[in-house]
Amino acid sequence: MLPGPKACIASPDWVVSSHIHPSDCLEALDIFRRAESQKDGSQRFEFLARGAHPASELLTMTTPRKYHFRSCTVAVAMFASIPPWFLEPTMERRRFAPNDIASLDELREAAKQIVATCVQFRGRRPLVGWQEMGRLSKAIGVFVWETRSPIDGALRPWNDLMLPRVGNETAPMREPSLEA
Repeated sequence: MLPGPKACIASPDWVVSSHIHPSDCLEALDIFRRAESQKDGSQRFEFLARGAHPASELLTMTTPRKYHFRSCTVAVAMFASIPPWFLEPTMERRRFAPNDIASLDELREAAKQIVATCVQFRGRRPLVGWQEMGRLSKAIGVFVWETRSPIDGALRPWNDLMLPRVGNETAPMREPSLEA
């Protein structure tokens, strides 16, 4: 079992309105599960910031990876890719590694805990949150924020393309392959 979220926050950079709904976040979690369902959830992957080089023999997954449903986005990104002004001021300022290791099950569980613990209304602005993950240096961030918030706009998905929309959800693109 993972510890609770590192931070539940109501930053205007993460939540721009009061329209984020926990049910949308549950749907975004399901999109995350379905998008990566062809991969073994318990298998360890090396997660990389865009442009980073692998440091292990593990299969790699490039970040950021974002999964949207209406008002809610679940994202997996390397902290090295997050502009520092989006991070909590209480977070230790350090140089983040561009790679770390985790399983999809670990990341999904962290996202579930953020939704269960943070995505609720307190005062005028709903809370969202993030969790540090990674077996090497806690360099992977699992995030839940409002779709179309400033942080959502600042982090382009790993493929640098607009993801095709399917109804109100965003369908992820396939990981590029070296095979022809």
